[in-house]
Amino acid sequence: MKALIVDLNNFSRYPTLSVGYLSAILKAADIEVETLSPLFFGVHGFPRRTREPAGLHMLKIANHIGATSSNPLIGKLHTFAKRLGGGTPVDDTAVIVDSFNKMLKSDIDVVLVSAYTMYFSATKKIAEICAQRNTPLLVGGNMFVVPDIARTWADIPGVTAVFAGEPEKILVQLVSDISAGKSVAGCPGITTHDSIAPPAPPLQNLDDVPFPDFSAFPWECYPNRIVPIMTGRGCEWARCTFCSDVLTSAGRQYRSRSLANVLAEIRYQREKHNVDLFVFLDLKLNSDVELWRGLAREIPRIAPGIKWTASVHVDSRKDNGLSREDLQAAADAGLARITCGLESGSQAILNSMKKGVKLDRLSQFIRDAHAANLSVRLTSIIGDPEEEARDIDETTQFLNSHANEVERVVVNRFALAPNTPATNQLAATETDFISLLDLDKTSSLIPHTNKRFGEFRHIKAVYRLLRIANQINRKPLIAHAAPFEGAF
Repeated sequence: MKALIVDLNNFSRYPTLSVGYLSAILKAADIEVETLSPLFFGVHGFPRRTREPAGLHMLKIANHIGATSSNPLIGKLHTFAKRLGGGTPVDDTAVIVDSFNKMLKSDIDVVLVSAYTMYFSATKKIAEICAQRNTPLLVGGNMFVVPDIARTWADIPGVTAVFAGEPEKILVQLVSDISAGKSVAGCPGITTHDSIAPPAPPLQNLDDVPFPDFSAFPWECYPNRIVPIMTGRGCEWARCTFCSDVLTSAGRQYRSRSLANVLAEIRYQREKHNVDLFVFLDLKLNSDVELWRGLAREIPRIAPGIKWTASVHVDSRKDNGLSREDLQAAADAGLARITCGLESGSQAILNSMKKGVKLDRLSQFIRDAHAANLSVRLTSIIGDPEEEARDIDETTQFLNSHANEVERVVVNRFALAPNTPATNQLAATETDFISLLDLDKTSSLIPHTNKRFGEFRHIKAVYRLLRIANQINRKPLIAHAAPFEGAF
């Protein structure tokens, strides 16, 4: 049997972890695998944030006004400006489809598409080709845990089934049944034109999964040779009201691999692909404090000289593994960049988000990470339903107080994903300033309007926040973190 995996999760900085897992599981079952990575054909996906030029905050504030304005004319101008900018994955549909057409040879028994929902148009055209050639097509992706989205994709002519959840236990059987023309309706996680089942249950023993296979990816096309790795699935905290990650296939409950298993993969991937750069994709790598400390302790022994990145949660646990000594140990083991969610410099907003973060403790973390010579990266959110202009100003003040210790700041607009606590609360509560629209099945988000965005004091506050973020983002990264510039 032969399967073709189409990767529509294109990061363009390193291979796609989920596709690596699919490939490894199928190959372990003696199923031949080919992989279509759009990067082979010049499709680079969404650009990641890199060092900013001076004055970029002016363009960002204009974009913010255009994206949030209730004025139809401003909205149209904003859409037109975005089209002029170009460079979105949707623009590359023709290239992706043409590449697929060339790779779908007669000996392919089944096609697997791993996709973000923004690739709906490309998947629809791929499905047309599969239907013409009578090749079964299985589609998967993290947002198919939302039934309305799964149904929409399952109704695409040519799509055999849509899968939601973690596929490891049943992937081989699904692929075998679909390629043989058997019905998979009613199987865990499967949505078809006529049926829908709940997401497949989370895998409990993560050590049972083979190491991801990245051999088919275009290594020569990446700016740096980076391997993605994940030590656990989910988030130990799992309470932030805005977070959709804990609802998708990677986050419905927290589970961790053993330290020995993770170290063995680091050693394996380093030798196989000749890499010294690793990106840990865990939602929060310190969810399992003992594993986090184990990495810092053992990496110098099993893989001396590697560099790596991590995202962590500066939560309220008495011991969250982020003391000055812990951070220094991780830095000595090759940790180059560390990311955490600030989200807001207003303690009231953090409490509303159930973020579990105290600003004084976060400040101490930033100082300690900087003292350990780590590149500190923060994420922040504007537009929380409880947020007012003064809360944004508090975020600006917080960033300004740490401007010499932070090297990158990511400012995102608040997004409403289906079934998050924030979304459910807004849907059940009438407010004078926030209105919800219907689910956008292409973005997997629920569009909403926030009247506060139109207030002049709010726009001024956002401008001040973007200005300090731009000042921080204009700095060059410290040398040992530079290879990760632009990587997620």
